[in-house]
Amino acid sequence: MSKRKIVALVITLALLAVIFYKINWHELFVTFKNFNFKNIWAIVILYVLTMFIRGIRWKALLLNDKRYSSLHLAQVFTVGSMLNVFLPARAGDLYRAYYLGSVKNEKKMKVFGSIILERTLDGVSVFLILLAAVLLYCKQQWILHISYGIGALFIGSLLFFYWIFKFDKIDWICKKMLACVKFFPKKLAAPVGTFLEKVCGYSKSFMEGFEVLDSFKYSMIAVVSSFLIWGIEAYVAFLILESFNLGLGFAASLFVISLISFSTMIPSTSVFLGPYQYAYILALGIFGVQKSTTLAISTVHQGILVLILVAIGGYYLLKFNISVKDIENIEKEKIK
Repeated sequence: MSKRKIVALVITLALLAVIFYKINWHELFVTFKNFNFKNIWAIVILYVLTMFIRGIRWKALLLNDKRYSSLHLAQVFTVGSMLNVFLPARAGDLYRAYYLGSVKNEKKMKVFGSIILERTLDGVSVFLILLAAVLLYCKQQWILHISYGIGALFIGSLLFFYWIFKFDKIDWICKKMLACVKFFPKKLAAPVGTFLEKVCGYSKSFMEGFEVLDSFKYSMIAVVSSFLIWGIEAYVAFLILESFNLGLGFAASLFVISLISFSTMIPSTSVFLGPYQYAYILALGIFGVQKSTTLAISTVHQGILVLILVAIGGYYLLKFNISVKDIENIEKEKIK
């Protein structure tokens, strides 16, 4: 077992121990029974809608390239999201870059760059949702500090990428790196120089995925789409909470969608088991909801979304004729 998998397993087990410590099993099962299926079709339709909007956003990030259709990009995104649920280290995002780069004869690192920009926009959007929820409904210091930390990470990343792209700093960085080769022993200078040249080549291709930052129109489409996506996802969370008749307002769904979104960044085993439930418990704990009740709600929420992803993503995975072996090879080879 790799070190990465060991770390993920340890984190998962530690969080599960915290989650199940002194759990009220009776309350847990009663909460499951109280779930009302009245909103289920609205939940499914709205969540599927977010996938299509993600396709529109990805097309905008690719500068509305006519080789891509929003529908096809949405399909590829859905398959990648399904794989992210079951595979570690965001392997689904690697799949998206590898597959799209292969079928469209595009630089895979360029596609991967657009995916990283997409994820950064997601982070900024969810941070602003969380910050608004904190400032309007709950000013507890611990969650305020989390909000500022997350904001610094994603907004800082966006500004960093913008600075590198806008001022064409990749060439400057590469020259500085290659200049350091002369300080290596002669036996190492050649292989290190070759390696750095490859890294620079990949880095330049990667930054091509940020070309949308030069287009105000498509940048705005991507930004607006991001807020629309997460606004709908927050409403989906609200519908799920409403299905349990807890009487919680929309504010609770803002905390839920924010914290569970960021929980997927924590290393864990399949289906984000552990971080997802713990994030849910933190979010609803603000409103005094008991841990046992929250665990049932989070299980239903996660279960519904995973079933949707498996049904739609699995269908398109078969349609694209990608096997498990192909995915494993993508993981091993990464992106070239």
